[in-house]
Formats: sequence, structure tokens, C-alpha cells
Amino acid sequence: MNRRNVHLLAVLAFAGSLIHAQGRVLPDQVRTTADRITADQLKRDLDFLASDELLGRNTPSPGFDKAAEYIVARLTKAGLKPLGDEGTFYQRYEMHNTQIETAAAGLEIDGKRFALGSDFVVRSLAASLSGTFPVVYVGHGWTIPAKNIDPFAGVDLKGKLVLAHGPRALPKGIEIQQIGRITVGATNVVAEAARRGAAGVIFIPHGVSDEAWSEMRTQTVGRRELVPPVPSVYAAAPSTALLLSRATAEALLAGERISGAEMMGLGTTADYPPSFELSKRVSVSLPVRTTVHRPYNVVALIEGSDPVLKNEYITIESHLDGAVSTPAVKGDGIYNSADDNASGSAANLSIAELMTTAPRAKRSMIFIWDSGEEQGLWGTRHFVGNPPVPLERIVAHINIDMIGATRAPGSPDAAESRVTAANDVLLIGPGVLSRSVDALLERVNSEYLKIGFDRSWDKPESEFFYPRTDAGPFLERGILTVGFTTGIHDRYHLPSDEAAALDPKKMERIARTIFASAWVLADAAERPRIDQPIPSTVLRFK
Repeated sequence: MNRRNVHLLAVLAFAGSLIHAQGRVLPDQVRTTADRITADQLKRDLDFLASDELLGRNTPSPGFDKAAEYIVARLTKAGLKPLGDEGTFYQRYEMHNTQIETAAAGLEIDGKRFALGSDFVVRSLAASLSGTFPVVYVGHGWTIPAKNIDPFAGVDLKGKLVLAHGPRALPKGIEIQQIGRITVGATNVVAEAARRGAAGVIFIPHGVSDEAWSEMRTQTVGRRELVPPVPSVYAAAPSTALLLSRATAEALLAGERISGAEMMGLGTTADYPPSFELSKRVSVSLPVRTTVHRPYNVVALIEGSDPVLKNEYITIESHLDGAVSTPAVKGDGIYNSADDNASGSAANLSIAELMTTAPRAKRSMIFIWDSGEEQGLWGTRHFVGNPPVPLERIVAHINIDMIGATRAPGSPDAAESRVTAANDVLLIGPGVLSRSVDALLERVNSEYLKIGFDRSWDKPESEFFYPRTDAGPFLERGILTVGFTTGIHDRYHLPSDEAAALDPKKMERIARTIFASAWVLADAAERPRIDQPIPSTVLRFK
């Protein structure tokens, strides 16, 4: 018997005892309302949200605005309460798009000027950088406290440039576990340099092929970030980092205790010398220009029926934006972003509309269509940083993202192992975080559609549990998260992610299941809560 079946039997046994003791948890009226979610309506909404007219709903863009207007009109008609700014459905935030003034950018070493693009490239941009700085070499630049690895020990970095091998150098003989953006038990040089007050980071090229360098030369790295920023694993890089060409690295280390050629050789063998401060200084000029944008989330409320519990909230979220790029693929230049995430947004809309016609649950529900997910979880980070209700009163967060793909025979994803079977959905979060909520969701499912809960990603080591999820900023603040998705396919983030490849009937079953699950969580006598330790791999913020 596989792990999933063992887990399911155990949970159902627990849920079964509760059912016997307490009766059914899903009222007939709620079931009947959930049944009114239809594949036809989901398909109509999916087809519009993923249409060529909306051009993928980038953040910000006229296409996103049209999608938001479409949703707001339906929410208004259904009678949901606006929970955005100044009595509207729109929760706005400020995003700064900062780009380097490339013509004026450069380095100066020993009186010689080095140009952006040919002599160095920008790997990350935290802010404009200008001045003449001391330079401190720190080897690989990783800190790993459990192994007593700290190349910064005893070194004053404040206001100086950090010089490290990179961007892929590692301590010799050490493997660092990576889960998405999380490096377990270790901090990279860009983050550590910022923490210790360094002015920026310079990388000695390590493992950079000529082909990779040629590609990086043509890339313009900027910074698009919330202002003020909201902490999260997906926040923009905290330090400006530059990668030198081999020739520039040799010029920087000329006359130092170790030459450039020798230093690059030591980097290749991971035989890093002790940290030291260079005798020379480096002048940097990275002027920038900034454009301010005002993107927004769409946020709506259904107030709960209980005079006390209505002050607790279940949030149900789907990101409305798509991953829009520029290169055409096979002649198609429109990134429709149908599964990712017009599918989840369409489901969230039907759930919100019909929830207004169901018996009112005890707790309130907040529905969110966020923006900027594909850019850096902007909308979700803004929501948790500037919540319209006290954050501690959000008792559970449901995330709906990519729910249209299927392995059903004859479908485009019939042979795609990363996509769920015809009657399955990946359920993420409750198995790790809450036995009680896990049992309750299984109980609801056993009473209703009996859809298959695939637990492949419901484990701490899955990047889709954390950090690769729009629910991450909620979990980082100690809020229980529950995710629904049908998985990843080869159309992901490509123009071929179109509505025709998706299965509205499967979306119907998933949306109905989410509807029932959200209602039962909102109506539960006991507060849904995290009753298991939050994995140590989850970053925590207030």
C-alpha cells in the first residue's frame, strides 16, 4: 500500500469516528449550492480571462484591468462587500520599476574604466550604487552555522564591497539543500552582505561558460518591487551584485596577494583562501531611473452569521495575473496564462458568487484576486503587510492556482506525470500543518464528491508546499494554508497555456470541493488552527 493510501485510510478512520459521533458536516443546502457551480460558467469565465484580448493579464497592464473590471462587476451584482481602499474592491499598492542608466554605468579600477555589458553584468539590483569602496574577499561567501562555516567572521564589511566566487560557488565538500528559493540552514553571500551592512557584492566568475556570459551581457537587470517592501522569501534581492568578466577580475586582483588567474583556479577547485581586504579600492557608478506604478488586488467580503465568530476570517485567493514574456514561440507571442491562473480565478469567482446564496457560515470569508504573483508575490505580500482585517483573525487561507489540467486519456496532458489524474487534485498544506483540518477536509470530501486528494506535494520537502506558492506570505506569518492545484505541465509559462487544453468538468469538481471545504471551515465550531510544528524551512515574519 502506498503512502497516500495509508494516509487516506488513517485520516478517514479519524474522520469516520467524528462523523459517527457528530453527524454530517456538510448541510444539504450547502451541497445544493455547491452543485450550482457549472463547467459551462467556468468555461465562459476561463475563455474570457485567457482570451487574446487580455494579453495574459500582466501586472500592471490594460489586460489585467479588464480582467479585474470583469470580476468586480460580477462581485457587485452578487452583493459581496468591497474590502479594498476607500469603499472599493481595489486594494492598491506602490511598485517601483527601477532600471539602470546603462550608458552611464561603469566600474573604475586603478584608473581604468570598465563598461556594463562587456566587462561586468548586474546579477541583482537593490538600489543605485555610486562611490569608491574598499573591497573585502570572502571566498565562497556562504554562512552555515551548524557547520561553523562563516567566512565573514572577524571582517568589517560595513560600507564595503564584498568579493566572492560566484554565483554558484559552494564550500568544498558541502552540499546545501535547496527547496525552491530556500537554502536550508545556509545563507548566501547576497543576503549575508546586506545583513552585515556591505555596500554590495562583486562576483569573481565561477562556473560561467562563454555561452552563459554572452547571454548575460544582453540582459538588463532591474528591480521591480513593493515600496515599502514587505518581507518574504520572494522579496527582491537585498544587495546589488555584480558579476565580473575574467579580464575584469584579473584587473581587480592585479598586484594583490593572489592574482586573478590563481584566484579563479582556486575557485574551480574550491580551495578558497582566508578572507582578506584588498589593497585597492573600486569606484562604482550605477545610476538608475525609477517609474512608480499602482497595481492592485481585488478584495471582497462575505460577512459571517455569528456575532462573535464573524470577526474571524477564511481567505480564498487566486492570482489574477499571468506570466507574460516577450519571445514568440512557434509564431505565438501571446502568453494567455489560461491554467496559470485564469483557471483558479474563474473558480474563485464562481465560489464567491454562489457563496452569497448559501446558508451564511459563522465566520466571514474574504475573496482575493491578487496581482504581481508572477513578479514576486506582490499582491499577497501587500495584503499580509497591510491587511484589511487583523491578520491574527485570519484562521485559514485557501489558495487556488492552476486547476484545469488532467491526465485523462486523450487530453494534452495524458502522459504528463506532474499533472493529476482525471478525478484527482493536489491538496497541499493540511497534511503538514494541521491534523484536525486535514481530517475535516477529508470528511467533507467523503460526504460530497470523493475527489482524489493527491498528497505528493503535501510534505515539507516539496517546494510547492513552501516557498513556491502564493500562500507563502500567509504561512510565513503563522497562518494555516490549504492549496489546490492540478500540477505542472509543459505549457507552463508559455504561449501554449491556452484554455482549449483545459478540462472545465474537472475544474467544476474541484471548485465545488473548494466551495464545500471553505464553507465547512468557516462554519466549524472550533477555530481551524495549525496543530503541528511549522517546518523549520519556512521563513517567519511578523
